[in-house]
Amino acid sequence: MISSSAVPAAALELLIEQGFDATSVDQLAAAAGISRSTFFRRFGSKEDMVFADQEMIITHLQTLLGSSSAPALQALVEAVGVVFDQYTANPPAAQLRHQLLQEVPALRERELVSTHRFERAFNGFLNMRQLFDSAETQALRLGISAGIVAIHNDHLRSWLRENTSTSREALAEDARRFLSRFSDVLAPETQPVDSTPSATVVISVIKGEADQQQILEQVSRALNEAHGK
Repeated sequence: MISSSAVPAAALELLIEQGFDATSVDQLAAAAGISRSTFFRRFGSKEDMVFADQEMIITHLQTLLGSSSAPALQALVEAVGVVFDQYTANPPAAQLRHQLLQEVPALRERELVSTHRFERAFNGFLNMRQLFDSAETQALRLGISAGIVAIHNDHLRSWLRENTSTSREALAEDARRFLSRFSDVLAPETQPVDSTPSATVVISVIKGEADQQQILEQVSRALNEAHGK
């Protein structure tokens, strides 16, 4: 139904000025510079217009994750960064939408639904990769998906309060730090390999009495034989 990711800032301003319920679709269409029929064709409803960007971002996220060939951990970190980029691409509209959500309880409820949809997108990716797919680890997979979204939303809220208070790099670092706790599954190829040479233990049995020098010589011979010398 939504054919454009552009939410008209003028329409959002009108909703804030007049109130969500008091603003008609005709007024929103006029503010956006489109006809009533085009408004319904592009957005469907007032509520859908407010969340039009979000719908596009969710669709893009699902496509991005579905086509990624990167290790799971890397793919998740990159994806959460792309979501952040899209949310912050138009600061004025993002600020207006955030203000509107604070003022309209029904829109906040819709926001919660969208949050769950983002979680399902990440959960679907992990399921597609057959990660944490056993009955015992399914809850962990859901928790990881919710954790990624929670980290993103925390950074987004910081950005909305003050555009310079967070960055894509800070978000990526926090997401990577969180996901690294599960790197044995999400990025097993990056797990360090113990390259410490194995120690050789030699037990030397010497019959009868022997002085210290004889013992050392015996142990030295045994070690040389163990290493093929």
